[in-house]
Amino acid sequence: MYIKTFCMHPLDVNSYLAWVDDGRAVVVDCGGQPGLLRDEIKTRGLLLTAVLLTHLHYDHVLGVAKLSRMTGAPIFASAADAVLAETGIGSGAVETPPTIPAFNFEDIGAGRVSFLGEPCLVLPVPGHTPGHVAYFFPKSLVVFTGDSLFCGSVGRTDGPGGDAALLLASIRSRLFALPDAVELFPGHGPSSTIGREKVENPFFVGKEPHIP
Repeated sequence: MYIKTFCMHPLDVNSYLAWVDDGRAVVVDCGGQPGLLRDEIKTRGLLLTAVLLTHLHYDHVLGVAKLSRMTGAPIFASAADAVLAETGIGSGAVETPPTIPAFNFEDIGAGRVSFLGEPCLVLPVPGHTPGHVAYFFPKSLVVFTGDSLFCGSVGRTDGPGGDAALLLASIRSRLFALPDAVELFPGHGPSSTIGREKVENPFFVGKEPHIP
């Protein structure tokens, strides 16, 4: 699997384009500059087969509707995050988020699915949002963690549906159960590995710092 990171507005969100040798591709989360992804897909001659959303906060979905219209790719997310629409979809901790163009998505439940001709495990990691999921590709040893686990940090929990204790428990039970060699691609900031976060992340080494 090949992966290219696009750091987009708002909030310097990471949007990922992942593809394999036969040209099939997926996007994981889509910030407000979907044209960057469309242009890369066109330049490389790829076929976008799915847009995978880790959660429905506005910075991760601002460009999803447009990207799906441009490419025809279906959108997948957890229906457990649909409750965020009641507070203004994806508002997170922001009082006045931008207007999110409406889009429909297919509910993706926890468990084994397949994308890019590879098995993919959809891992529920609630805490940042109620329906937050991570996408683990065991063949390629990569996991897309959204705003659950970062390099040296974890997601904030002061938005609607946030739960600090649940977030830490989710990370321990789901993400830290993965092999240490798995490369971690988060929703913001640089990549890391599961093994590195187990031994260096301050939220899991010694006294846990406060989660905002």
